[in-house]
Amino acid sequence: MAKFDVVVVGGGLGGLQCAYALSKEGLNVCLLDKNPRIGGMIQSIARNGVLFNTGLNYTESLGEGEILNKYFTYLDIMDKVEFKQLDTQCFEKISFIEDNTEYEFAQSYPDFIDTLAKKFPEERANIEKYVDELNNVCNSFPYYNLDDEAIDIDLMESYTKMNTYEFIKSITSNTKLQSVLAGTNILHAGDKKTTPLYIHALINYSFIRSAWRVIGGGSKIAVTLAKGIIAKGGTIKKNKEVIKFIVKDKKVIAVECSDGEKIEADTFISNIHPSRTLDLIDKGDIRKAYRNRISSIDNSIGMFSIYIVLKKNKLKYQNYNNHLFANDNVWNTEYTNWPENCLYYTQQKNSKAEYANGITAITYMKYSEVEKWENTTVENRGEDYKQFKKEKAEKLIDFISSKIPDIRDYIDTYYTSTPLTYRDYTASVNGSAYGAIKDYSFPLKSIIQPQSKIPNLLFTGQNLNVHGILGVTIGSILTCSAILGDEYMLDKIMNKEKKQ
Repeated sequence: MAKFDVVVVGGGLGGLQCAYALSKEGLNVCLLDKNPRIGGMIQSIARNGVLFNTGLNYTESLGEGEILNKYFTYLDIMDKVEFKQLDTQCFEKISFIEDNTEYEFAQSYPDFIDTLAKKFPEERANIEKYVDELNNVCNSFPYYNLDDEAIDIDLMESYTKMNTYEFIKSITSNTKLQSVLAGTNILHAGDKKTTPLYIHALINYSFIRSAWRVIGGGSKIAVTLAKGIIAKGGTIKKNKEVIKFIVKDKKVIAVECSDGEKIEADTFISNIHPSRTLDLIDKGDIRKAYRNRISSIDNSIGMFSIYIVLKKNKLKYQNYNNHLFANDNVWNTEYTNWPENCLYYTQQKNSKAEYANGITAITYMKYSEVEKWENTTVENRGEDYKQFKKEKAEKLIDFISSKIPDIRDYIDTYYTSTPLTYRDYTASVNGSAYGAIKDYSFPLKSIIQPQSKIPNLLFTGQNLNVHGILGVTIGSILTCSAILGDEYMLDKIMNKEKKQ
């Protein structure tokens, strides 16, 4: 029976980062993934020669000295993966079909304020206040602000109990500006009733600092981390589905895989959903109250995605993202007239191409819409499922045509995915796009800590504190800190010598 220092279950971004960091720090690590390809939601797929992202559509704060740059530098990603910065004067465009208006988000705080104030001149002071408050939120959070002495724990906890919708209303009474400021809600499935301020702030503030595409697709990051794990002595086993965590004397001693192999370790990290993790532990081996708390947390809505292959030299590449809404209601995840919003963007063959070779578009989709096929598998769901996807794709293309009138003339072919696709490839509950919902009304219930109730079993991934690439990265470092120590990891991130 194989024995390691650490076994990481799940090869999504969080699992890969934990495995790489711990391998880098000298531990003998084994990463297990049930799929033939690692990467989870940062995988890329090739269709008709066009590379599409399945989850990592763009990322944030990669400029020199910025927070994700520091983490990616430690993880040895910055010098091995190529990134392209989105347009500094318009990296996001918020649009409303109802009144045909468009609002640009610029990178850097001064430019963000100046650009938005041109559309809302009487609201300049309120826009400045909005940015200042986001700054205060972010700087109060450990591992976002790497200066321990500047952290205010009481202030941080207060932000977990504040509602984003109410916060934005307190900033301005201008309802259009309220909608614009929340116009990137699809990045975290922002909900009027639940989303805490810190989720909105950490994501939006980071993108305002700088926004980037990964050249060659999100899989570049997965491949880079995987190669690094192996180069540093780690082991990666694909097609290795874990079906049980074996517990003895209140500690996990091994995982059992579907092929019968058992793998031992001193410490175990699960990058699969915490509730799914607990399902793999015998009932008597973990407290009922803890199991019930984790399983009772609601999960975010899923996504329907369309990947459009474009005819050559038909549509110019746009170096920004489009957030398109039917009307001012930017908070509606419980849609009634699908689709009511979407995020779409063009992509290019390489960083210098003038014309786009593809379009990716995503919009919310309830699991109930695909539930009738939940007992099927990828590529084996039947003709009625294919027809369902086709009808949805045509509706979404119609929706986008309000901004690209001739889009149908540009399309060569297209491919789609639903929450079932995400469920089967990433093991997310009901194909949830962002995992466990964070609720400002119940922060202690909805925030999942890296440390489980079993001493040597840790969690990582998007279900912990914050969604997105930066959120998952911070979560993975927090998980590693539980093994190596906070001070040790912070010193490493800040490129300091280990203190004796």
